[in-house]
Amino acid sequence: MSTPQTLEVPGYQVMQFLGSGARSTIWQIKDHRSARVFALKRVVKRQSSDQRYLDQAANEYEIGVRFNHPVIRRIHSFKRIKRWMSLKEVHLVMEFCPGRTLQDHPPEDVREVVRVYSEVATALAYMNAHGFVHADIKPNNIIVAAGGAVKIIDLGQSCRLGTIKDRIQGTPDFIAPEQVHRHPLDGRTDVYNFGAAMYWTLTGRPIPTLMGTKGVISMMSDLVVVPPEQINPQVPTALSRLIIDCIEFQPPHRPQSMNEVVSRLSLISHVMDRDPNAPPDLEGV
Repeated sequence: MSTPQTLEVPGYQVMQFLGSGARSTIWQIKDHRSARVFALKRVVKRQSSDQRYLDQAANEYEIGVRFNHPVIRRIHSFKRIKRWMSLKEVHLVMEFCPGRTLQDHPPEDVREVVRVYSEVATALAYMNAHGFVHADIKPNNIIVAAGGAVKIIDLGQSCRLGTIKDRIQGTPDFIAPEQVHRHPLDGRTDVYNFGAAMYWTLTGRPIPTLMGTKGVISMMSDLVVVPPEQINPQVPTALSRLIIDCIEFQPPHRPQSMNEVVSRLSLISHVMDRDPNAPPDLEGV
């Protein structure tokens, strides 16, 4: 693996290694001229089948540069690197987002979970309003900084509303049925992924989906979901009901937009803040 001493990025000082993913490494870098700090995603093609990872990075750039929202990681530049006339790696320069993912550090306080996911829902509503689906919302793609700032990251699987993917894409524990069946994706796909992510954050358990962790399509009888309030008694009934609505199998049975999810979360948050000692059922919300 490259180190800050061996990795060279023209125009930048490589400060430290931050992490790694599928065929990619993430680095903290500093612009020599402006002294601004960024994150660099370096994706290396080691074999022909790795082309899809380079394509995802290019997709993240092409979609990400369109957005200007405080909860969506900013995308700054993209560079293709060739050797002997062949594309070997790509560099994606992004906003540096310090913090911890919800997967690594899920909040224990339900009110904090609602706050964080309310921010995420607002950002997804913004993406949908601009004609795009994130298509891979999960706890590992949500970062919360020490001061509480929330960031959605990883737009590699994002696409235009109505897109039919060439292959199944998504994370098994959070994937929507229409992603598995390769049907057109829309804002309700984000609603499903969002509900599955919130379920995991509040319960510590994944929901059963059409794809198990081994990539095996499950039977419909295996998709029964235990309401989160039955696993975590601190989850209000209204919040539990919203999550179950979000992960309905059929898109028409879910909230029809992220804006609807934002409104319901706002009301739940308002009731919880108004009476910190309110019972978990929050009837009437």
